[in-house]
Amino acid sequence: MLRGFVCALVLAAAPAIAQEVPRWEMGIIGGYGYSPSLTVKNATTSASTGFKSGGTIGVYAGEDTYRYWSGEATYLYRMSDLKLEGNGRSANFGAHSHLITGDFLGHFRPVGSRIRPFVSFGGGIEVVQGTGAESATQPLGNLAALTHTNQVLPVGEVGAGIKIQMSKHLRIRIQVRDYITRAPDQVITPAPGASLSGIMNDIVGMGALGFAW
Repeated sequence: MLRGFVCALVLAAAPAIAQEVPRWEMGIIGGYGYSPSLTVKNATTSASTGFKSGGTIGVYAGEDTYRYWSGEATYLYRMSDLKLEGNGRSANFGAHSHLITGDFLGHFRPVGSRIRPFVSFGGGIEVVQGTGAESATQPLGNLAALTHTNQVLPVGEVGAGIKIQMSKHLRIRIQVRDYITRAPDQVITPAPGASLSGIMNDIVGMGALGFAW
């Protein structure tokens, strides 16, 4: 009878124990982004263009919905001035981006584990904003103009990282994500007779500090 009573207590306590594992998480992100150059060209010449490397800050919030899967929403502010370089000349232009995505995370260890490597994938939008002063005498203007305008682009995301549970409510993570979209041909406007080609990759290495409950 005593054994049965103990078993009954364990079974009754099991849901409460399960609830002790934090399911919700919110945190802040900081990191650094790198974007390989795109190419703009006309019939006679070409130049590289795109975004300079720069810092990122942001926030995220999500839920560990299943044993190995979770979902979260992320906002990143990317400090990413524009560049145009070729034939010994260059032009720089103030700019930044807002990345808003919803992501699925697949973990290699179950919820509740102290260390959880993961992969991520998802999508959303990227808002690219040129903030510099336009000039009719911009270098390489025969190829492209860097413009003071906004452009909204669909974006896909893939990445990988690791989460570490520091305490019951404190988590840190290290991750790398690649935000993939088409070339921003309104912010970087090709000149008549020129074309802008390539897929834009924004590869961001990040660290995050999260609060779980």
